[in-house]
Amino acid sequence: MSTPTTEPRLQATGIVKTFGNNRALKGVDLVVGDGEVLGLIGENGAGKSTILNIVSGVLPYDSGSLRLDGREIAPKTYQDANRLGIFRVFQDAALIDSLAVYENAFFGWEHLFRSRTGGLDRRRLKRITEEALHTAGVDGIDVTLSTGALTPGQKQSVDIARVTALAELLEVERPVVLFDEPTTALDQEHEDNFLRLLQRLRGVAAVVFVSHRLPEILQTTDRITVFKDGESVGHRPTAGTDEGELHRLMVGRVRTQNYYREQAQRDVAADTPPRLVVDRVAGAGVLADASLEVAPGEIVGLAGTEGSGKRVLGEIIAGVVRPTEGRVLVNGEEVSGSVGDHVRAGIAYVPPDRSEKGLITSASLVENVQLASLHDRFATKRVGLWAVGLARKATERYVTELGIVAEGIDAPVSSLSGGNAQKVLIAKWLLRQPQVLILDEPTQGVDTGAREGIYDLLRQVAAAGTAVILVSDDLPELIGLSNRIVVITNGRISATVDAPPGAKPDEHDLVARMIPGATRPTVPTTVG
Repeated sequence: MSTPTTEPRLQATGIVKTFGNNRALKGVDLVVGDGEVLGLIGENGAGKSTILNIVSGVLPYDSGSLRLDGREIAPKTYQDANRLGIFRVFQDAALIDSLAVYENAFFGWEHLFRSRTGGLDRRRLKRITEEALHTAGVDGIDVTLSTGALTPGQKQSVDIARVTALAELLEVERPVVLFDEPTTALDQEHEDNFLRLLQRLRGVAAVVFVSHRLPEILQTTDRITVFKDGESVGHRPTAGTDEGELHRLMVGRVRTQNYYREQAQRDVAADTPPRLVVDRVAGAGVLADASLEVAPGEIVGLAGTEGSGKRVLGEIIAGVVRPTEGRVLVNGEEVSGSVGDHVRAGIAYVPPDRSEKGLITSASLVENVQLASLHDRFATKRVGLWAVGLARKATERYVTELGIVAEGIDAPVSSLSGGNAQKVLIAKWLLRQPQVLILDEPTQGVDTGAREGIYDLLRQVAAAGTAVILVSDDLPELIGLSNRIVVITNGRISATVDAPPGAKPDEHDLVARMIPGATRPTVPTTVG
């Protein structure tokens, strides 16, 4: 095993964890030194979140050893872990939508904000929440707002800010901070803020950083540990390690050079009638005068920072948000009304928030996959009955094609890893063979190996004549998959960038168009 350059702050040795018949962790090792940033990577279901759950007191472990500064620990709750100096940003922001932002910030620690009379000192709580957000580079959020009004990226930013602030509030000088895919829901601007925060933590905290974005891991960490199928299969110093080596360790094969399947990208003739027309659309108090066309077989990417309007444009096309002006047309026919009206017109929409808006997590895989097609594709002539056999066969096919790891198609979606749940959501809409497919963060929380299967499918969908709108904060993905990239700045389309195979635009140039005058943060490629 590669060891940290400093004395181990946190050391997990031979950790075993079993869920029923599933041995999720088979004796994994994890070591992070004081002041070190350790990258933890692996495919969905490899055991990354499980080890973080154990370290942060969310789950007990069956056997092995967990030590902090050489002393055996076994936190029973997350608050126990906090008292030991261990803090965590969860994969899905651990916030309560019905509470105000400042009420979420130090939820469970309200006793630290009691006034002399015993009441809650809300003024102090609001002030410290504002300071925490500012320190984390998150400005412009009203802390008195309901958390449910925030975008997914803003929620994740609040979660990141509060974790580091809680360590200061508890006077933990050298905390252990566990980041479980913190950048998944972040746009470019908020991701940059997080990367700067990570740099500030270097030398001060022992950090474990889980991410599916391998360039991010290579830019920010001192060492990297790789999990595969519940085992720790590799430990590498970041210096001298490349993306190809990490992919091989994670997936068990060399990453193809044609990762985004550019060779399958279709050229669209200039005189091809558009499948989708968006005509001077405005809405949600954000988007104004947006017009674009997408031809059959074309993938058009939408780029922009959080709040730019790119996400609203996708929602208007899908019927989730009603436009205040303008029209949406599919095959020359205007589409309006409810989401159901848009689905019947051939528009399918994969939302970014799979748990709240895309899936019924308590229901099974087959129940979720068939959900959008019960009214037509799986309806039988006998009223009230569904073609269950057809739905089961369709679900089994997508489980195979997308590589969904599950105990079976009758397993609840809640039992899946985040990436496998995302694949179920995509399958639900691909099943409809849509005329127009809108995907908002389609590979959010999906590992680097499984993404290849999704990219293959998107190329196949486009080749079948579907017009695809891709909204993604993953710029390499957006560039690699798109025929054209439409940049939205301050609610208006500010640029359209061609992205033909072999002549893809540069990521930094795209960022400059998204944030005029901005530069990428300086993050060393190698550290230590």
